[in-house]
Amino acid sequence: MRKHAPGLIVLFAVSFGSALAMAQSNDDATDKAAADVVADQVREQGYDCKEPTKASPDQDVDGDSVWKLTCKDNAYRVRLVPDMAAQVESLD
Repeated sequence: MRKHAPGLIVLFAVSFGSALAMAQSNDDATDKAAADVVADQVREQGYDCKEPTKASPDQDVDGDSVWKLTCKDNAYRVRLVPDMAAQVESLD
């Protein structure tokens, strides 16, 4: 497993927390901001996500955030686990 610098983990956590708060307001600009944050994590793990359009909370599992990410050509269910790689499932 690839280790990330602690600063990057903190930066991601802060960015993701902000996106989560914004996504709950349900307007197009905030949906796009949440989609960009989740898409960055998916891309970092080698998945294709061109033009992310929406990331909506799917459910909460064991305290982990689970999102449904919709991209131009793909869709994913993404479980974000602190201090670990995200678990990404293709929904195609």
